[in-house]
Amino acid sequence: MGQATFSGPVRSLAGFISQGGNNIVTLGATATLSVSTHGGKICLVPATCAITLPTIDATSTASAGVSADATNNLGVEFNLFFNVISAGASAQTVTCGASNKLVGTLFVSGTTTMAFASVTGTVITLNATTTGGAARGSVITLVALAANLWSVNGVLIGSGTVATPFS
Repeated sequence: MGQATFSGPVRSLAGFISQGGNNIVTLGATATLSVSTHGGKICLVPATCAITLPTIDATSTASAGVSADATNNLGVEFNLFFNVISAGASAQTVTCGASNKLVGTLFVSGTTTMAFASVTGTVITLNATTTGGAARGSVITLVALAANLWSVNGVLIGSGTVATPFS
């Protein structure tokens, strides 16, 4: 099925189900996420991967109840699954661009477990030990919430005395 664009509400009484191989995307050593390729899908993150989030576009060109807005990306969700152990100190990163900020909480579990909050962070780093990436299975969900604001939440598998993954 091709891509379809709707203007106005779409209603499904039984819900929408996304399944199949096209719902999983394997990232490379560098990945600039996009709404069309990665939005709403599960992105498998390799041992070395520098991820860049798109700049949030909160502009609206709606007129007379019809949106001709193709660039507004509010509400897009990116689901990151760290599929392997991180290759090292800064091998797995998630960076937001422009003046965007990461706001939310990441739990890191190692010898200790702590929740780390961010209101001004721009980078998440999994260092293979204290900030996550020590084992397969860490997850992060990011949602474009408002102009310059990425909502972030997730659980990272670390080791030792954990530390904040935000900078």
